[in-house]
Amino acid sequence: MTNENFDVQNVDNQILLNPDVKQRILMMTGESKDKKLELTKDQEKQIARHFATMFYALTTIHWCNGATLGVAWQKALEQMSSFVKTKSNPEHPMNKYLHALDNQYRRDISERIMTSPYSDSKIEMNSGRAKQWSQHETQEYKKSLQFMNDMYKQYMPEKKSDVQPKVVSFKIAQEKTYEQMLKILQINQMTNERAA
Repeated sequence: MTNENFDVQNVDNQILLNPDVKQRILMMTGESKDKKLELTKDQEKQIARHFATMFYALTTIHWCNGATLGVAWQKALEQMSSFVKTKSNPEHPMNKYLHALDNQYRRDISERIMTSPYSDSKIEMNSGRAKQWSQHETQEYKKSLQFMNDMYKQYMPEKKSDVQPKVVSFKIAQEKTYEQMLKILQINQMTNERAA
């Protein structure tokens, strides 16, 4: 990669926009953490429950449509990963948790696909009953998807032209951090000069 194609300032800004980095900078400067950038344990449980509902609903739909259970699991994994990839705003508190859930499911279900004696099983159910089950799971999937999208919208950072107080607080904390880093560098440089 050449220097003209590599925008260091843009990379720095992307790093500093990460909610984890923002929280740590606020902590270093003695500011209180931004509660809007964190999910409560109850919200994490709800997200995990709806994620599981979505995954198993997709698995059921694929299985009822004639796929083997292993293929149904795999297709559901791929669809859930695609869903997680659509939630890509680095400032959103759900992103880190959704990615962690997705990674956990990919590990656990991939192992299950390889070890389960049922991976090659077909649904072998009355077609009418399989269709009803598939329709029920489609409704469950839609409900959970709606919940996830609503929660995601609830925590979306507001786009306003004026600077919000938390943004100002973050900018002040960021400036304090830079000042502290410069002081440390100066002290290290003076120590090295004295030692030489």
